[in-house]
Amino acid sequence: MSLREASDDVGIPFNTLARVEKGHVPDLPKFKRLVEWCGADIGQFFEPHEKATVTTDVIAEHLHSDRSLSPEAADRIAAIVNELYEALARPERVSAVHLRAATTFRPDAAHALGELVDDLHQALLRESRDGPS
Repeated sequence: MSLREASDDVGIPFNTLARVEKGHVPDLPKFKRLVEWCGADIGQFFEPHEKATVTTDVIAEHLHSDRSLSPEAADRIAAIVNELYEALARPERVSAVHLRAATTFRPDAAHALGELVDDLHQALLRESRDGPS
């Protein structure tokens, strides 16, 4: 099957399919259409996000293994540690940005743009919570 025939069959423009063939990543709807057309499972293209070990879970486990603490005392200390952790820990900052001109951005510029978008998001969250400053 030629690339042009495949693009007609999938319903994706020929130029898009040609770019994909060269290693470019299509947008999500076209990617989904391509995967379905191939008869593949879309899940095989994504790694499952495994939750990292949470610090407070490790601390709670250690507290419960301490023979000098009763289970109730270990639970109380773990609750205090959890509360402090949630109040003081900085959440992981992740902002996804799809850049149409990704090839013209150096990685550090794309990273800086992601941080800028994340900072803007955090400011909007603070403003919605605390009111305009």
